[in-house]
Amino acid sequence: MSDDSAKTRETLILRLRDPEDDSSWREFVEIYTPLLYGYCINRGLTAADAADIVQDVMRSVSLAMRGFEYDPAKGKFRGWLFTATRNAISKYFKKQARRPVTASDTRMLHWIEQTPDEAEIDEWETDYQRKLLGWAMEKVKPQFAERIWRAFELTAIDGQEPDAVAEVMGMTKNAVAIAKCRVMQRLREKASSVDADRWEGEIIASLQKV
Repeated sequence: MSDDSAKTRETLILRLRDPEDDSSWREFVEIYTPLLYGYCINRGLTAADAADIVQDVMRSVSLAMRGFEYDPAKGKFRGWLFTATRNAISKYFKKQARRPVTASDTRMLHWIEQTPDEAEIDEWETDYQRKLLGWAMEKVKPQFAERIWRAFELTAIDGQEPDAVAEVMGMTKNAVAIAKCRVMQRLREKASSVDADRWEGEIIASLQKV
């Protein structure tokens, strides 16, 4: 059993309760900083503003983890993080005492006051899955020979038929299927070590959007 598989029962967020667990905090920063930063940039914030807001949210997470108790009835952590990020943007703009001097500023201030719609929530969820799976791929890729990884890419990501991939790669169809299965299993384990949500049905579709 791999280390990631053994950690599935205690996923990344739970491990963050230990302030001395540097590796878990490093993983958290690697996965969630691009998610938060991208969300801010997509809302029209400047790079400097986005960086300040990400720092504020990370500080909030650090403080929240000290007394964190997992309760599934209260929803997923990334739902809380979504709300925390929106609140941080609102707080930042109010703290700066900004005035709407441009059309972009006016849209931003109007957006802050609105309840997030389904499209915005879906965008957050999709981007989260992309960031997590992109991170998992980066971590898992060095564990496989180039030939195995390429067979996985051509079938799982590019959507090519196993027969065609087998011919191009000089492999049997069965070997291609095994290669894809091995990589997929490791990606599931790596993703589950961060988030215990089921990745079985969504992983292919998400990978094709990475």
